[in-house]
Amino acid sequence: MITNIDNPEACTPTADTVETWSREETGRHVFSLPGELVLVVQIFLLWMMLFAGLRAGLLLSNVLLFAGTPAQTLFKSFLVGSRFDCLITCQLVLPLLAWLLIPGFGWQYRDRMVRWLPLILSLLWSPLIFLSMAEWEFYREFQERFNNLAIQYISDSPLTVLSMLWHGYPVIRYACIWMIATGLIYYGLNRLLQRRCLPVSFTWQRHVKHVLPLGVVMAVLFVIGARGTLRQGPPLRWGDAYFSDSVAANQLALNGIFSLSRAALEKTKNNRSAFWLKNIPADKALAVTRNLVLQPGDHLLSPAHYPLLRIPGTSPRAIEFSPCPRNLVVILMESLSCEFVGAMGSPYNATPRFDQLTKNGILFDRFFSQGTHTHQGLFATLCSFPNLPGYEFLMSNDAGMQPFRSLPAILEGTGFKTLYVYNGSFTWDNQQGFFRNQGMQRFVGRDDYVNPLHKDPTWGVSDEDMFMRAANEISRLAATGPTFALLQTLSNHAPFDLPPPAPFNDLSGPEKLVPRLNGLRYADWALGRFFDTARTMPWFNDTLFVLLGDHGFSFEPKQADIDLDEYHVPLLIYYPGDTRHAGRHVHTVGSQVDVLPTSLGLLGKKYIAQAWGRDLFRVAAGDPGWAVIKPAGTSQKVGFIQGDSLLVVKPGFKPDLCTFTLNPWHTGKIAGQDTRATDLLQDVSAYLKTALAALQAKRAGVVSEELRRLATDSK
Repeated sequence: MITNIDNPEACTPTADTVETWSREETGRHVFSLPGELVLVVQIFLLWMMLFAGLRAGLLLSNVLLFAGTPAQTLFKSFLVGSRFDCLITCQLVLPLLAWLLIPGFGWQYRDRMVRWLPLILSLLWSPLIFLSMAEWEFYREFQERFNNLAIQYISDSPLTVLSMLWHGYPVIRYACIWMIATGLIYYGLNRLLQRRCLPVSFTWQRHVKHVLPLGVVMAVLFVIGARGTLRQGPPLRWGDAYFSDSVAANQLALNGIFSLSRAALEKTKNNRSAFWLKNIPADKALAVTRNLVLQPGDHLLSPAHYPLLRIPGTSPRAIEFSPCPRNLVVILMESLSCEFVGAMGSPYNATPRFDQLTKNGILFDRFFSQGTHTHQGLFATLCSFPNLPGYEFLMSNDAGMQPFRSLPAILEGTGFKTLYVYNGSFTWDNQQGFFRNQGMQRFVGRDDYVNPLHKDPTWGVSDEDMFMRAANEISRLAATGPTFALLQTLSNHAPFDLPPPAPFNDLSGPEKLVPRLNGLRYADWALGRFFDTARTMPWFNDTLFVLLGDHGFSFEPKQADIDLDEYHVPLLIYYPGDTRHAGRHVHTVGSQVDVLPTSLGLLGKKYIAQAWGRDLFRVAAGDPGWAVIKPAGTSQKVGFIQGDSLLVVKPGFKPDLCTFTLNPWHTGKIAGQDTRATDLLQDVSAYLKTALAALQAKRAGVVSEELRRLATDSK
């Protein structure tokens, strides 16, 4: 039909051409795609094959790093990785498709477009190939796909990085491959356009009848592909690549362009932490942080590289259990606020079963969550890492991909089975992807329950279903060895869709709190049923139970810039095997970052951790304790609690120091305390700067190979 793309007239359809087109597209080829849409499909397929080839290049160029990974697991990496490839490819071709669908715009200058479009696209797309090849060397160095560390290197000192690349890597070889690839892209696009000639002259009839309807359908499919998933909620995340226990296979499944683009986006967001990075020198911040966190006898490992990586000391503890617990179960209760706990003085009768448990355990009544979202409570509790400005959703952030010394990671390394039982979907907040990378072995979520008693269409199964499944799962694992389990409740969450009828009728409280009180009471009832069942099982007396709220909630007008009723949650330590300390209340201030060192201390385990909290049973006499809290949102505002004092720090404002009481929450201004405010400001500034620096430098976690070396050197 049309072969001469340099002569516009040659591309003008003749009567025969139009007749041929009409016969082809309205006759026996009625379901064939118009030529310009075929072009888009071909480009899509070419990019998918190219990304698969680049993934194969990463595997082959680092084959020793994948030794020991089964071939079928590596094959699945390519299948899982195709989702990430599809996401990036759809985002690449969507602009081209949208441009081709603009009526008359492309066809009016068809000859120029055919001449210049291959050059423009090859220049725009070929850098992606170069970056993907460069990632092969990055992976060899760090055993991770592109992340914020790559951006950090370039932004800190571009000349230094360029010099390092030039002198340390085969830049010329990669540059030659890149130029060849660019030429091939140009040649391939040119050939495709010549064959299609994009395609015949524009006519409204053809565009409206054939091109536009199919093009819109294709655009919708590409938009779905650009999300990477058909699920409701968040689009494809890096945690979706974590399908196996092999870190190498999970990394192989990622797409380097995907991870680099996400790191770049997070980099712009993380400028919100700039205030905390510049208001105290780094060496002073490190010294103050260590003085704040470390306890007598703690032995630092590699202090030049890791701020708090240590082997805890053996100083006397206020409480020791005998015999030491064999299992650990952490129960994270949705929105369990101290303001509604009867054992804390609440009048609503919303937590009778929890109140009963406090008579058999140790209750911390001045304990605080790190933030106001479950996400923040999860990583603070299990990883002992604080909620930081700019990183409020660390589990979904590229920076969260590093291997923290988390509770499941530490216990898995000592022979524990690790289990996570949850009512909802693990795609929420990237939970499965994050915690699989932190040593969690088994996950039971909303799609794993068979015939649940009740299923909330918004969130998941009921707390009763979750607890009953958890009891069975723990029984199965505990029969084979020491077990760690995280149980997370969900029913006490709006819209409070609870199983009818309510198994209680003795609640009291104002009308505006009825839905919340029902949610609290139902969660408490389900918790009681769990312990009734657990007491009949052989593992019960050997198990340390740690119960806490993920966060509180605000239900009264705000009294201050930070209302502590949103953060004040109970922490209950309950060990049926040793009840000598039953009914004890501890008034030391603590937060969720203290759960890891406190729990492991009670287990009697010698371990290596980089906990950003303390063992609350090793706190010196007279130490009132401290906690750092970070409100949700983009604000850099942070609160620092020490004893009965609260310091609120907001960039651009003078720090606000006040005193407070709890249950009910009330605050009062402190006048003439500039020296104390200065001391508290130094503590919180140092703590946050050190944590931010460690996170951004990939020093908040430690890779297993280096950990083994440090452990060997410490002996």
